[in-house]
Amino acid sequence: MQQLQPLSTGQQEFSVIRTQGMTYVNKTAFILRILQTMQSFFFLSRARRLGKSLFINTLKELFLGKKELFEGLYIYDKIQWETYPVLHFDFNNIDFKNKGLGQAIYDRLTAIAASYGIELQEKTIGSMFAELMATLHEKTGKQVVILIDEYDKPTTDVLEVGNNAKAHEHRNILRSFYGVVKGSSAHIRLFFMTGISRFSKLSLLSDLNNLTDLTYFSDFHNICGYTQEELETNFTPHLQHVADYQGVSLEELLQQVKRWYNGYSWNGKARVYNPYSVLRFLDAKEFRNYWFDSGTPKFLIEILKSRMVYDISETQVTMAEADNFDIDNLSPETLLFQTGYLTVKEIDEFRIYTLAYPNLEVEESMTQYIPAAYAGNNKTSLAYEIVIVAEKNDIEELIQTINTPFAAIPYQLLDQHRERYFHAIIFLAFKLCGFYIQSEISMAAGCIDAVMHYENRIYVFEFKLNDSAENALQQIRQKGCYNAYRNEGKEIYLLGIGFDGQTKWNK
Repeated sequence: MQQLQPLSTGQQEFSVIRTQGMTYVNKTAFILRILQTMQSFFFLSRARRLGKSLFINTLKELFLGKKELFEGLYIYDKIQWETYPVLHFDFNNIDFKNKGLGQAIYDRLTAIAASYGIELQEKTIGSMFAELMATLHEKTGKQVVILIDEYDKPTTDVLEVGNNAKAHEHRNILRSFYGVVKGSSAHIRLFFMTGISRFSKLSLLSDLNNLTDLTYFSDFHNICGYTQEELETNFTPHLQHVADYQGVSLEELLQQVKRWYNGYSWNGKARVYNPYSVLRFLDAKEFRNYWFDSGTPKFLIEILKSRMVYDISETQVTMAEADNFDIDNLSPETLLFQTGYLTVKEIDEFRIYTLAYPNLEVEESMTQYIPAAYAGNNKTSLAYEIVIVAEKNDIEELIQTINTPFAAIPYQLLDQHRERYFHAIIFLAFKLCGFYIQSEISMAAGCIDAVMHYENRIYVFEFKLNDSAENALQQIRQKGCYNAYRNEGKEIYLLGIGFDGQTKWNK
C-alpha cells in the first residue's frame, strides 16, 4: 500500500506542517497578491475553522524570513526575502477569561517586547502598543508586521441573551487597543486582521477606517477553505484509501464528501470545503458532524430560542442585514451567516442574499440540535418513530407520536410563546426526519402553518392552541389554500392539530 502523507488535522502552525511533511494546501498565491497591492491594511471575515489561523501563521513565518519553509511553494521564488519584526496576537490563545482582557493584552505586549529585548515604559495597553511599534521600527530599521487573529473573540465569546455588560466592557478595552493603529501607520509594513464578525459593524474600529475588507473580494474568495481542485489535487491518495475502506468507488466517495462538507460561499457561485471537517473525515474514514461538534456557541442557540427562530434555511436578507453585527440588537440571520451555519446560496439582481445551509453536516446537526434545545433534552429518537409512522400513513398514530416531545417541555416556555412553540417543535421534528417541510407559507387565500411533502402525499397542517383540532381543520377548509397543490397529482391530507397549553397534549 502507498505510504500516505501525514494529515495536518487540527494543526495551525505552518512551520510544524512544513517541517514534518504534512499535507499543506498551497495558499501562498494569495499572499503574493496581497503583497502586490498598494494597500497595507487588510481584514478578512470567515467562520471558525475555515483556515484563518493557518493563513495568519503562514504570513508570520514569511515575514520572519523563514524562506526554507516555503521551498516548493508558489511564492518561494517570487519575492525578495526579508526579515521584519512581527507582532502576532492570537485571541484564541490569549487567556482573557481567567486573566481579564486588559491584563491578557498587557502580558502579550510585554512578552513580544521582551522577545526583542525591549522594556516598555508606557502603562496602558494602547500607549504600550504604540510604543512597541515605534521602538521596533527604530531599533530594527524595518516597519512592523501586525497579525491579529480572531480579533472579535473577546466580545463574541461573552455575549449573553439579555446581558451584554461584559461584551461592552471588552469592546471598550479592544477599542483602546486597536485605536492606536491608524496613528502608527508610518511604522507598519502590513496589518492583517481576521475575525468572524464584520469589523465595521462591531463598533470596535471606528478609528481604523483604512482597512481593505477582503471578505467578499472575488479574487480572495478561496483564500480559506478547499476548492474542488485543491481537494482532489492534494488528497486523492487519502480519498482512494477511504473509498477502498468503505468499499465504494472514488467517484462515489467524492460525491458524498461534496454533499457532506462542501458548500461555503460568499458570492453564491464559487464554493469551498470546510478544511477541518475534510481532514477529520479522512483521518477517521467515517462521515460525521466534525465541525459542528467542535463547538457550537451557547449564545447562538439561546437567541434562536428567545426569538422562536426554527426554520433557518432559505432566508433572504440584504447585505446590510447579513453584516449588521450590533451586540445590542443581534439578528439571528447575522449570527448564523457570520458563524458559518448559513452561507450564501445565491444573490439576485437586486442584491438580495438567499442564505441556506452550506452542506449536510451543518443541516443535519442543526436539525438535531435545535429541537433538543427547545425541548430541554438531547433525545432524537422521536425522529425515527415519526419516520416509521409516516411511512405507514397512519394519521391517528402520527398524531399520537407527535404528542411525545411536549411532555418534557417546561410550561413556562409554552406559556411564553404559546402556539408558535408547538409549531416550532413539530416543524423541527419532521425536519429532523429528513422530510421536506415548509412553514408559514403565504398564499392569496391566507397563510398555511405548515406543508409537508412525502412521496406521493402532501400534508397540510393548521395549529391551534387551547382550541379543538376540528376548528383547526375547519379553518383549513375555509381558506382553501390546499387547492394550490391539487395540480401536483398527489394525495392531499388536511391535518388540524389543537394543543392544550396546560396539559401539553394535543386534542
